[in-house]
Amino acid sequence: MTKTLRRISQILFLGLFLYIVFSATSRGLAIRNPFMKIDPLVAIATMLATRTMIHALFASVIILVSALLLGRVFCGWICPMGSVLDLSDKLFYRKPRRKDVQYRNLKFFILAGLIVTALFSMQAVYMLDPLSLLTRSIVLVFVAPVQMLLRTLKDLADAHAGGSGILASTSYFLSFKLGAWNFVAADQMFFRESLVFFAVFAVIIGLNSISRRFWCRNLCPLGALLGLFSRVPLLKRAVSTECIECGKCTRNCKMAAIPANPHLTRSVECIECFNCVPICPTSAESFRIRPKPEIRPETNIDLSRRQLLQGAAMGLAFAALVKVDPTNKYSRQVANVKLSSPALIRPPGSLPETAFINQCVRCGACMKACPSNGLQPALEEAGVEGLWTPVLVPKIGPCVQKCNACGSVCPTDAIRRFTFEEKSSLQIGIAMIDRSHCLAWGEQQECLTCNEYCSYQAVEVKKVNGVGVPVIDKAKCVGCGACENACPIQPVAAIRVFSMGDKRNEHGQDSSVKYY
Repeated sequence: MTKTLRRISQILFLGLFLYIVFSATSRGLAIRNPFMKIDPLVAIATMLATRTMIHALFASVIILVSALLLGRVFCGWICPMGSVLDLSDKLFYRKPRRKDVQYRNLKFFILAGLIVTALFSMQAVYMLDPLSLLTRSIVLVFVAPVQMLLRTLKDLADAHAGGSGILASTSYFLSFKLGAWNFVAADQMFFRESLVFFAVFAVIIGLNSISRRFWCRNLCPLGALLGLFSRVPLLKRAVSTECIECGKCTRNCKMAAIPANPHLTRSVECIECFNCVPICPTSAESFRIRPKPEIRPETNIDLSRRQLLQGAAMGLAFAALVKVDPTNKYSRQVANVKLSSPALIRPPGSLPETAFINQCVRCGACMKACPSNGLQPALEEAGVEGLWTPVLVPKIGPCVQKCNACGSVCPTDAIRRFTFEEKSSLQIGIAMIDRSHCLAWGEQQECLTCNEYCSYQAVEVKKVNGVGVPVIDKAKCVGCGACENACPIQPVAAIRVFSMGDKRNEHGQDSSVKYY
């Protein structure tokens, strides 16, 4: 009965997680993912890195309290990553696999490294936090293919909707249901480096071939954090004197929390899945509130000081090397040479660069919510420290004027909420014209596409030699990139948006300066 309840819980929470990720803005749903907001690892690392108290993440205390009282129940009953691993185990792996308890301490060393990097104002938790990793994988790997599949199904349904019979009825139903998802009818989405993110996700799934929940057992830093809080929980596994030491519980424990002596339990590893209870032939196992110590001795976590120092040293080395990389500082000058990328265009409302890269957990929620698909994971634009943070790529899609979805879905306030009225003063860049490529300026041809597509009336028309040519009004231009996206000159547009003049977190100031 308990096992069935746990599976129902896993299915419900995984379904809710997927619904929130896929439905963001496609059904008018623009909320901050509650799973990210209750992630204590994200909360601790982000607040350490930014040296600020982020109220949006205070709800993560609930998960820490649950670990103190009930153990790692989050990992066994709620965590979407754990549910995905259990599901993949059912689908792909049937044969017994060897135990790998010798690696279980690795996750604690990873946790130590991540905390140390945060102490040195370096955000690195996004790399291995399970909720950030899973959200990013779904958004950047699976959203676009699922959209393509649903679009194909809708086209087939539309083609048979006018007929009769079961096929036509099914087609009509599918067409009606799929049509309710706005992103199905939208232009096909795609994301840069999706194969890289798929490879990372595939490796995590593939590690299940070594042991069940290999990721959870050995690598998950969130599991390590919850394990530290679960050393002495109120709800504990109890083994009575009726135990015949058959070894079934040891062999079937997916977290290797039960050693060779079945009377022992590694509390920091146990996820309260209760799988050991129904398989016990003598019903000697149970979970109780504060069981008698003599029927449930525990094993302690075995961490050497030397290994913890090694993990911390690795985190320190990583933070130090990234920090001294000159390509990582926004508008930084080294030897009087500016090294920031002119293509580093952030979403409106996002924090100043240093705070932004430390508060952004690279979950990809803003990229999924962007209606134009213009927000993409940063590659070389932001350096190593800003890897995978969102950047606007205008030639893929502009920043739509009547849209504030990115600020609405950001779980850590790295992108602040803003209204449509405020957006006109949130300058994310400046459009500039390359006269040598512009048809109007260089070829004296009639072309004012940028003027037609500018939503802010920032592109004015000036007569030069009897031909209308575009002129950029700095006071009105916010750097949305609609002009660059619409420019007929390809592959490099004649009008492009650059990050100069970035006031994305400030109210713009009036200026009469115009760029030609």
